[in-house]
Parts: sequence; structure tokens; C-alpha cells
Amino acid sequence: MKKTAIVNANSFGKYFPEYMDQLNKQVGETKRFKFPSDISPEDLAAELKGFSFIIIGTEPRLPKSFFEKMPKLQLVVRFGIGYDNVDVIAAKENKVMVSNIPAYMERDDVAEYAVSLILTAAKLVTYTAEKVKEGEWSKDRGRYLGHRLNKKTIGICGFGNIGTRVAEIMQAFNCKIICYDPYLSVEEVEKRGGEKVDFDELLAQADIISLHMNCTAENKGLFNKSAFKKMKASAVLVNTARGALVNEEDLVLALTAGKFGSYATDVLENEPPTADHPFMNQEKIVLTPHIGAYNHECNEMMCESVVDDIARVNAGGEPKHLLEG
Repeated sequence: MKKTAIVNANSFGKYFPEYMDQLNKQVGETKRFKFPSDISPEDLAAELKGFSFIIIGTEPRLPKSFFEKMPKLQLVVRFGIGYDNVDVIAAKENKVMVSNIPAYMERDDVAEYAVSLILTAAKLVTYTAEKVKEGEWSKDRGRYLGHRLNKKTIGICGFGNIGTRVAEIMQAFNCKIICYDPYLSVEEVEKRGGEKVDFDELLAQADIISLHMNCTAENKGLFNKSAFKKMKASAVLVNTARGALVNEEDLVLALTAGKFGSYATDVLENEPPTADHPFMNQEKIVLTPHIGAYNHECNEMMCESVVDDIARVNAGGEPKHLLEG
């Protein structure tokens, strides 16, 4: 019998324990681990020595040096879509397979959540609700002026599975959809219901910008001091992708200076935030705890997918959702 480690993937099997039971019965011992995000690859390998399968969250990182010290490891499954923290090429070089949750499973969930953040920020939902609880029903009601969504221009960065679904939903508000995606042709963007523009055009035109990109070396900190200067003063920025796409220090300075309207995010560069994180005391920032795909239906589908991939490899095959790097 082999062993499976659940590493910082807190919700796997928590709400649907039958999937934990399946692993225990069909594969072998299953054990949960919670490691700091900055644990060294050497220390992590020492802790996970002897495990054949790893189910991992968004952290810690699994670099080349980790895989070199894990001779029994057969499969790493990312409990989510993005796999920024897993060096897929190094894993393959060390005969370790890597799989993830296919994007279609989270498509509706993350898109719906992105739209909920758009509505929350544009309509000042959480801000006004908090003020009412503080006894400020009618005090300085000018603070409560939100924005209409009808016929606004929505700028979507990353026009893949989730970005296109956001576009479909926002079209119900008669919004114009413009997109920045360097990997898609003009024709493909139009086919998916958007208008392809370059990054600066998107910044200048969009009333609302929604991020749906993977974080790479090229686009890390894409939204920085320079970008914020080019946005509309009333623009809403929404992030359900990766916190590192945004330079958080520059963002706070830009908001304070009135360079753009508000920021609603479900992600941070480093999670969870500390008590002194600069976002904590900003009225123009809506911050939620990385729950875009966190619902019953999606969680059950994700658990089933993970167990299926492990079962396939345990039987001598390949995972259904194998990543090639």
C-alpha cells in the first residue's frame, strides 16, 4: 500500500469525507500536512519522504531540488487550476507526473464570484452595509454613490475559460467587452465575444477591469504605478486570478491618490494577510479570503477529480488531467 500526503489543501475531503475514505481504502494511508509557505525544499522533502502521492494547495513551492529528493513520488495533484508553485518540467525530469483540476470545473464558480465582486465594488455593497452597522444610515450619503453597470466597458485580462464566462454574464448588463490576451488572435477573441485591444488601450477604456491570467515572470506586477496612472479615475479593478499580478504597494498609493476608483480582490501575493497588511484599513478595497471556487458543487467535483487521477496512477496508468509543462 502507498501513502498520500495532503499538503496545504485544506478543503480536500473536509466537506466530502467519502473521498478521503476512498483513498484510504484503495491506495493506502492518507495524511494531512500544514507547512509554512516558505519551507525549504529540503525540509519539505524530509517531511514527505516515502509518500507516493501529494495533493497540494497554492503553496508551498515544489522546485527542482524538491523532486530530486523524492524517489518514491509518483504524482503531484494541484487542488486547483493554477500550478505556479509546481515545477512541472523538473517533476517530469524526475519521473513524477503532475496533474491539476481542469479549468472547466471552476469556470462558472470563479466567473460568478468575479461578477459578484464587480457588483460589490461598483455598488459599494460591503462598504455601505458596514456603515449601516456603525449607525451611519444617512450621514454624508454622498459616500454611498455607486455606479451603474449598464453599457459600461468591461476590460478582461486573460480571455480563457473564466474570462469568457465573465464576459457572457456581463453582456446581460449590455456591457462592451474588451480583452487583453497576448496569446489569442483578434479572430479568436471576437469568436469568444470580445474585442482584442492592447494593454494600454484596455487601461484607458475600461470602466471595470477583471483579471483572469496566470501569473508568469512576464506579467508579475503587471498592475503597477505606471498602469494605475493610465486607468480611469473611477475604474474598478477586480482580481480573482493571482495576487502577484498586482503590485500591492503601488496599488495602495494609487488608490490614496485617487488614480482609480476601487479594488476588489479574492487573492493576495502572500496569503493569509498579516494584521498590519496595508489593505486592512483601506475603505476602497474589498478583500475576501480566496473563495472564488469555494462552494459545495465545485468542491465535490474537485475531490472526485483528484481521487480519480490518483487511482489511475496507482493502477499503473496516467492521470486524466496530466500537465506536460
